[in-house]
Amino acid sequence: MNTNDKGLRISADIIGTNNGTDVYKLIKRGDVNKMSFAFTVKSERTEVDKENRIYTRTIIVFDKIYDVAVVDFSAYDGISMQARSKEYFIDLEKDLQEKQRRKRLLLMTYL
Repeated sequence: MNTNDKGLRISADIIGTNNGTDVYKLIKRGDVNKMSFAFTVKSERTEVDKENRIYTRTIIVFDKIYDVAVVDFSAYDGISMQARSKEYFIDLEKDLQEKQRRKRLLLMTYL
């Protein structure tokens, strides 16, 4: 689990039980596509629009993230998730390595 400029990124090893398999299939099909997590905040920014009664809290740095879970309804808009297999990432890494190899060969050809 880590954070970046787009948000929280997690990976999970899903156990091959009936519940684990069912949840994975629901995520993969898109029936369940939200996450929930508990956290403490290290740095944040608050904006208040009194006229429209809008309170906006922007988390700049998380202190600690706890208890990440798959849910039907998340507390925050804009949260989504999707399932990808381990093979997807292995293939992605192989493609990246092949592109880098071709780039090196191309550079060697012109040097």
